[in-house]
Formats: sequence, C-alpha cells, structure tokens
Amino acid sequence: MPFFELNISRVIRSLLLVILGIALALIFGEATVRIATLNQENYVIEMWRYAKLLKTKSNDPKIGHEHIPLSSATLQNVDISINSFGMRGPEPRQGALHRIAIVGDSIAFGWGVPESDTLRGQLEKKLPNSYDVVNAGIGNMNIAQAVQLWGKYQEKVSADIIIAIITPRATATVTSKPPSWFIKNSQLAAMTSTFVQQLGSGNFGEDALISGYRKQWASEVGKQILTEAFDHLKQISTQRGVRIIIVSIPEMHDFNDYHFDFMQSITRNYSDICEFSYIDPLPSLQGPPTSSFWVSKRDIHPNRAAFNIISNEIKKAVLNE
Repeated sequence: MPFFELNISRVIRSLLLVILGIALALIFGEATVRIATLNQENYVIEMWRYAKLLKTKSNDPKIGHEHIPLSSATLQNVDISINSFGMRGPEPRQGALHRIAIVGDSIAFGWGVPESDTLRGQLEKKLPNSYDVVNAGIGNMNIAQAVQLWGKYQEKVSADIIIAIITPRATATVTSKPPSWFIKNSQLAAMTSTFVQQLGSGNFGEDALISGYRKQWASEVGKQILTEAFDHLKQISTQRGVRIIIVSIPEMHDFNDYHFDFMQSITRNYSDICEFSYIDPLPSLQGPPTSSFWVSKRDIHPNRAAFNIISNEIKKAVLNE
C-alpha cells in the first residue's frame, strides 16, 4: 500500500474515532442532564420545557409566541392547564357582571405556583362572585407584547378591567427568532447556551444588576416598549371603556434594601400621564425577609404569600375601598 494512501486511512480512522467520541460524550451529557433535572427544580430546564410543551409561534410578529390552547404540563412540580383561548386557568365564566384580565409576563402567569395561588386564583376568591378573572400572562414577554396579545384575546373575551403587570423585565427586548434545532430538542444545549450567554454578558453581582436595569429602562428601545404598551392600553381604555390598573412589581432580590425605585418612578409617570390607576405593592412587601416571598431558593418569582399581598392591593383598587 502506498505511503500516501496509508496516511489517508489513518486520518479517516482518527476522525471517525473523534466523531464517535464526541457523539458518545454528547449522548452521555444529555442523559446526565435529563436525569439530574428529573426533580423539576432546575429553573432553566423547566423554562425550556415550558416553551417546548405549552408555547407555539404566534402569527403576529408583535406578539412573538402564544400558549397552545387546551395544552397542559407539570412544570416545576406544578400542574398547569391552558384553556381553549390560550390562557392559563379555567374557561372564562359566563354570566359574570364584570371581567378582569391580568396582562403581563411570567409573574402575571404565576410561574411556580399552583393555579389557586396565582394572582388570578387569589383575586377570584377575594372578589365578589360578580367578577370573573382571566389570566392572559405568558412567560418571557415584554409589556408591549403582552398588551398586543390581549388585543387579540379581547376580540373573543371582553373585559371591563385590565390589570397590567409591569415587572423589571417589562422593557426587555424579546426576540421571536426560533431557537436552533439543538437548543429546541436538547436540554444539554439549552443549559450550555444559557451558561454561555450569562458568562458573555459579564453581568454579575448587585451593582451589575442595578446598572443593567438602569440601562435597559433608560434605553430608546426600553422607552419605545413602554410607550407602545401604554399607548395601546390608552386606546383600549378609550375605545372600549375599559378601566386600566397598573401594578408595578418590584425587583425581587431584596425588598428591604431596595435600589430599583427608578423603575417604579418611570412606570408611575407613564400611568399618571394616561390617567390610569397605579399600585406599588413594595411598601406592603417590606419587613419580612425577601426570600420568604420567593417560589424557591433558586427561583425568585413571587410565591403564594407575595401574591396574597399583591392581590389584596388590587382588590382594594378594583372595589375602590
């Protein structure tokens, strides 16, 4: 056998061994991640499963994504059901004198808490029977997308009160670009992608968090998102006679040594200009350790206790108490 052909054969065998080794390593890594996250306590993987099991691409690019009607899943050990309209929770109740629509992102959705403990669930129990409450919240949306989504829902489900949940991520740029095949189908790829993004951002610690949110809320894009959302809400209010209540959810890391007042101030200014009712639940949440209001030690979404306080504030506003 000529020397050249012999070397080519060795190179091909070496490449095949390398490819085989990489494939086996990826398979092992995928299996390891899936086994390690079977307890449904990994936030990244549970959000990945949420997107995979309950979401679909919207035909409206301004919305980005929607829930799959009549879908269900157990996420973060919580049973979640989507009704025929694409909203979490039961079907809208017929015959109610008033209907309240909760609009926003994963906090409005009630990530990590059972249906009865969500903002919708607690308001339903606290308000008179003449009020029906529906939940139009979807995770990973900015407020402009969330309001646009309600604009689509309202053609089939009318409401005379809208509770718009403004969270720290309300001004975030959310891409509607679909993920790659690997990220969509591999937990290992999803974990790796998230880790690389966080590492590449260089944003670590409280100071970085504060400066990052300041930049986001002061940016032209952030202002555009808020302006678009509030203009749309004002249009709905004027054309349909809907009452708008703005709820400014505080940044969830530390209520007692709070450094994010600028978000509440900006939100309050927009609300006052539009003559909407405004609620800031931060003072009512201060005092106890902030962690007592978290879903878990690794997930700072509001829990039942937090939603109990927030729903009490909303109830007072709705009933003008």
